[in-house]
Amino acid sequence: MTRKIAVINQKGGVGKTTTTANLGYLLAENGSTVTLIDLDPQSSLTVSLGVDWREHKGIEDVLLHGECLEDVVVKKNSRLNLVASGNHLGQAEHIDQESSAIAKKLRDVIAGIEDDYVLIDCPPSSGFLIVSALYAVDEVLIPIAADYLTLHGLSHLIGTIQGFEQRIGHSIAKRFVVTRYHPRRRLANDVREKLHVYFPGEVLETCIRESSSLAEAPGFGKTIYEYQRNSNGCEDYRKLAAEFAMIEM
Repeated sequence: MTRKIAVINQKGGVGKTTTTANLGYLLAENGSTVTLIDLDPQSSLTVSLGVDWREHKGIEDVLLHGECLEDVVVKKNSRLNLVASGNHLGQAEHIDQESSAIAKKLRDVIAGIEDDYVLIDCPPSSGFLIVSALYAVDEVLIPIAADYLTLHGLSHLIGTIQGFEQRIGHSIAKRFVVTRYHPRRRLANDVREKLHVYFPGEVLETCIRESSSLAEAPGFGKTIYEYQRNSNGCEDYRKLAAEFAMIEM
């Protein structure tokens, strides 16, 4: 069974795209088949994986222009596929009459993917693209930077998810991963402990430590495994991939 996961957080700078790219890559490196979908009009995932968004059709063309998914997929390796964002994905946020049809199209497209995992990198907003992603998945992965401002904004995101679940009668499994973590900082550990209190059983044990290599890798169009596989960042995402694969649905 394909696990369909939206990686979301309405706050930027929490490692959402970094987590999508590196978790997806290392799940594939461990033998799983993975499709990554860039549903963010800023195209950060596409750029992070070394693909020029201006030269590739993407999920925009599937949702708005009737392209087949097979015709826009970029094969990163034998087990990892990328669906880029496309040039004008942001237009989907402004199409009112066809919004429900677009959401249904995304759900149907993702339902047709037979890989072990589909990971969707979502925009840092609460707009239509987020709602469409929630409509299409069974799980959300929420990166939480180890600071109080990120924790403070979390209630709004959880409210958005819960409101969506009530409207469509569709339960979505929630997982949290702590990112930009400094093990020796009291604040970081306080945030981690509060998450475990607020969301028992839903916080992944692996924390992603803050590291310069994780920040540098996207500038070279590489994942952390390709850029610096002996780094703390690579070690953490290896552990996260192993832990994530053990979750029973």
